[in-house]
Amino acid sequence: MQTLEVGSSAITYADRVACDLTGFTEGIGHPDFPCLSRAHSPSSCVPCVDFSPWLRDRVNRGDAESAGEYLWRVRQANPGAGASEEEFRGRYRALAESLLEAQLGIHLRDGSDEAYLDLRVALILLAAHEGFSGFIMTGEAADFLAAALCPHGFTLVGPERLVGLRNEFVQRMASEMSYWSTWPPLAPDALLPLVPPDDPHLTAVLDLLLPLPLGARAHAADVLRHLVADPSIPRTLASLSRYETRKRGLDVAESTRLIMDTGLVVPATELKGWLSGWTRRDLLGFLAHCGVRPRNSWSKERLAEAAEVECVELLRQRMSESGVVELNPKHIQGARLLQQYLDGVKETWRVWLGFGTGVAS
Repeated sequence: MQTLEVGSSAITYADRVACDLTGFTEGIGHPDFPCLSRAHSPSSCVPCVDFSPWLRDRVNRGDAESAGEYLWRVRQANPGAGASEEEFRGRYRALAESLLEAQLGIHLRDGSDEAYLDLRVALILLAAHEGFSGFIMTGEAADFLAAALCPHGFTLVGPERLVGLRNEFVQRMASEMSYWSTWPPLAPDALLPLVPPDDPHLTAVLDLLLPLPLGARAHAADVLRHLVADPSIPRTLASLSRYETRKRGLDVAESTRLIMDTGLVVPATELKGWLSGWTRRDLLGFLAHCGVRPRNSWSKERLAEAAEVECVELLRQRMSESGVVELNPKHIQGARLLQQYLDGVKETWRVWLGFGTGVAS
């Protein structure tokens, strides 16, 4: 069982989940809004940690009051206009009840109990910033949902109805705003199945993603997609978390540790790729620190070559300390298949979020 050191005592992760919202944050939140990130303005309503484990426990028990309290705490710094604090809290409590009561199986069937639980929790994470109408299609909520739910499979029921509702909405909005006129109608068969391909390389990756909390799972998907797209340049895990993922709640230090523990990525060893991300000024400073005096006429490429020849051991030490990673070679094919799957199902999740949740926003 995972154990966390807090001050002079040790608590299990289960103990932390059993705490109230502020206890779950372990004091890393904003001083005035303890559930919000210190790194962002409170008005942007970015949670300071991934609350999905805390919410999962409450949703599993049908605790709509706690889910509503989460939504209120995240929106507290910017709840909207035109109502009192108590009225806003009541609205978020009602939204939480709608999320817990929504009949998710109307359009998504054959999912496991774990899949529907993850889906409901993911919807609560989204609900802090989104309304479940056609307008949700304009953002990146579907990207987050695709990543957070990627280990699970569902049978999509009534796709023609969903596509019809989507096309009607777009056509209606296009008559009012030019933005929507650029959205072409979808064909009835445009929505791809929400079932990962049966490939052993992809299955191996999904099995490693499944135990992760939803935020860390979405962060891991960010990492794999970026590294597949440009595998020659090692990056830190922190730099590979998208704002769209952090916006749903993420403690990057914690998710970094969890992702490293999966073995999907390994410490980087390719110096050339790492050095390609350095600026000419970085290289000049590094060489000067090593006692190497390059000529002012040297190009960035020539400086990098000199660094590799003259200072290779210090370079490797710095690369190790920087925390840059690369894909584990045995998971490259699985990561590539995951990227393709996520890109393919994004439209399905987008349309479902807009017209199939059954949530009364």
